Amino acid sequence: MLINAFTLLTIKKIRNNLSFTLSTFTTILQPILWLSIFLFLREEHIIINLYNNQIRYIDFLVLGIFVWRTVSFILGKFPSSIKEDASAIRSIIISPGGEKILIWSSIIATFSIAMIIGSCILLAAVLLYDFSIFLNHIIIAFLVFLLIIIIHFEIASIIVISHIHIKDMKSIGFITTTIFGLSAGVFFPVELFPQPFDNLAYVLPLTQGLTLMRELLLFPNLLPNMNLLFALLSETIILFISAIILYKKNFKSYWLEKL
Repeated sequence: MLINAFTLLTIKKIRNNLSFTLSTFTTILQPILWLSIFLFLREEHIIINLYNNQIRYIDFLVLGIFVWRTVSFILGKFPSSIKEDASAIRSIIISPGGEKILIWSSIIATFSIAMIIGSCILLAAVLLYDFSIFLNHIIIAFLVFLLIIIIHFEIASIIVISHIHIKDMKSIGFITTTIFGLSAGVFFPVELFPQPFDNLAYVLPLTQGLTLMRELLLFPNLLPNMNLLFALLSETIILFISAIILYKKNFKSYWLEKL
């Protein structure tokens, strides 16, 4: 019974967000448009030097926009996904295990849509700009990407259960997109930032994860920065514990009060 409810709610959330609407096409095409415009302005074949190696700027930029757009979508969409269909939510929450169905269906639906957006970005980059990576450390890079996804779901969960009003989520998503894009090294290497901003940028989990992914996928003979990996893993654990504590404290009572 719980599995059926979880499956139906997840499918409903995905279908609602992937319907043939202007919003859907905008969500998927917007990052591809950003990529095209930015490359037009910066020139497609530019080469940059990092870690005493030369790499194509297109490969550097695509990885940045892929990770950035994925986590920005999660931060902006997951809180509102929890709130969708208030009448159904009330009936689900008051049933045994219902709040877990609501949370996990929202996580799976948001993650699925984020991966569709990310896949479109990568596919467009491969077809239009011959985007390529090295696969020597693909498994480690995948695990780092999962850590990035998990930590931003944790941040989004804390936003939800910290009583930040859902109507503010679009503003939060816009602010997050802007700050992350400019501060996390999405468009330019963090090493080019003036001091002390080059060091401050590494406070962001996105900077840590994106730097690791670029090291693993763009430089075949470069060992990843273990300090960044340890920091990312530690932050994931700390935020997970924080989210669990907040969830047990006030998630169910808060939502029943609001619905």
